[in-house]
Amino acid sequence: MRFFIASGCPIATTSLYRCVHLGEQLRALGHETRMVDWFDEANIVPQDAVGYGAIFLYRLPMSRLLEAVIRAARDAKIPTLFDTDDLVFEPELVAAQRGVSKLSPQDQERHLDGVRRYLRTLESCDAVTTATPFLAELAGRRGKKAFVHRNALGDEMLALADQLCAQPKVGERLVIGYGSGTPTHDFDFAEAAPALAAILTRYAFVELWLVGPLAISEDLTAFGERVRRFPLTDWQGWFERARQFDIALAPLEIGNLFCRAKSEIKFVEAGALGVPVVASRMEPFVETITHHENGMLAANESEWTDALSWLVENPEERAAMGARARATVLQRYTPEARTADLAAILPRLLAARKEDASTHA
Repeated sequence: MRFFIASGCPIATTSLYRCVHLGEQLRALGHETRMVDWFDEANIVPQDAVGYGAIFLYRLPMSRLLEAVIRAARDAKIPTLFDTDDLVFEPELVAAQRGVSKLSPQDQERHLDGVRRYLRTLESCDAVTTATPFLAELAGRRGKKAFVHRNALGDEMLALADQLCAQPKVGERLVIGYGSGTPTHDFDFAEAAPALAAILTRYAFVELWLVGPLAISEDLTAFGERVRRFPLTDWQGWFERARQFDIALAPLEIGNLFCRAKSEIKFVEAGALGVPVVASRMEPFVETITHHENGMLAANESEWTDALSWLVENPEERAAMGARARATVLQRYTPEARTADLAAILPRLLAARKEDASTHA
């Protein structure tokens, strides 16, 4: 079959996980794919999607041109599949995305309008694929057939991770690291910030490396050059930097619905590089991390401090935990593992159009 994959997200890394890697998996199953970037509405060409067996629409808000694509697909009985890895389609839950509160009133209204348009696309499609069970649950509440297709490494990512892991680490400092793709992660990072200040105070040989846009407190800036800042980079640069970490951080705001919808990708990336993770004790990390085995889970300042202290003080166990994290990733998050998952759900995705047509006959 031939599959059409359209990305509506300008963030290259997320499009990589949801579109490029999807294309790799489909080709591994013997299918042909074409991927286009449609995050600029002006680039949407309805005729381009004609003649394909199914159409994946990744985080595309409804527009006049997209409506034409979906209408043409419906007339041709071609399944349209809405894909998302974030909680972008529930207007009533916008307040859970704490970063929105930092926007101007006009930008907040534009954001809400975008969420409503994402919902229109979801409701217009025949089925939904999501990165997490919670997102699938929310899509199901909207009356849609929803399937979980988790994020995973792609072929190029796995090759680079293997290459980096074959190289010995150098440096006398112990590095705790965190990567922020967008400025919306300030509230998440705040979950770990007090514990990090305690760790930097307690252990003079520890450094904190922060990659990407992030606002931090004066408690952390007070440590001067021991808190190092690096600009946002492409995924290859991120992997090279993260391989230098001794401990990786994956904090999420406890109890936040928007964060519950997040994927476990920070564990996957760090694990692929053999770096142990301390993550917030909430979905999706509790589904992936076995505490004190292939990672650490924390739900409050005390637990964050204890987990980080234990990893700092036990270098051999820290390395062993990183190795077990990598083993988990190589078992559950490789291109082969995700291709097998896709093969299992693909017949049901392709049947969605037929089922929907019979339902409305």
